[in-house]
Amino acid sequence: MLKKLSLLLLLSLIVLHTTAQSDRGVVRNLQNVDLEPFHFGFILGLNYSDYTATPSNIVDTNQQIWYPASKGLSPGFTVGMLVDLRLFEYLNLRFTPTLGLGQRDLSFSAFSTTTDERIGNPTIISIKSTTVDLPLLIKYSAERVGNYRPYLLAGAGPTINLARSKADPILVKPFDVQAYIGFGCDMYLEYFKLCPELKFGFGLLDSLERNHPNMQGTSNQKFIDAISRLSSRMLVLTFNFE
Repeated sequence: MLKKLSLLLLLSLIVLHTTAQSDRGVVRNLQNVDLEPFHFGFILGLNYSDYTATPSNIVDTNQQIWYPASKGLSPGFTVGMLVDLRLFEYLNLRFTPTLGLGQRDLSFSAFSTTTDERIGNPTIISIKSTTVDLPLLIKYSAERVGNYRPYLLAGAGPTINLARSKADPILVKPFDVQAYIGFGCDMYLEYFKLCPELKFGFGLLDSLERNHPNMQGTSNQKFIDAISRLSSRMLVLTFNFE
């Protein structure tokens, strides 16, 4: 899914850019919009997220090793706003607070230390995800051609998790730092800019909350012990209205 979405948007941007180059007689919309020092907009889109789990290889009392793994990218929704500051002709600084809704699933498989065979079926643990993302991004734009202007962006910012539940076997920390890299294209319409954008986000901190009193002494403690590091990652496809 990640590769297909990336390829689809990249091909779309190439087609749009090629079309813009060949259309020399096009009437340019919003000719002065990029000269404004500030402008605002809102964001609607989809996110696909999961966790990357590094196994600890700890052997439990039953002589088993539990291996955690992501069950795959899970879809969710993203909504937010953006504040854009023009720095130079090709460079902008933007702040994009967004609310992300979704779910992330981890699969735990037990293997025998004596036979190296898997024991039983994997256990799936779902982790609800409601995050407030506060990234600060640098946007580098290419030369405008016709009514299209592709761009690259990169940045980082804090992420606040609002969906922590102490009843879940896996408890994630309330705070993370996410790094982003992505690309998109400004499409100048008659009254506003529509900007399809694809970003990749990578968590920089360990998200696993190891101090989980509700699970201590229970059979679910083995799932916490099985993880050495838990890192978030996300693919975000949005449409910015500016």
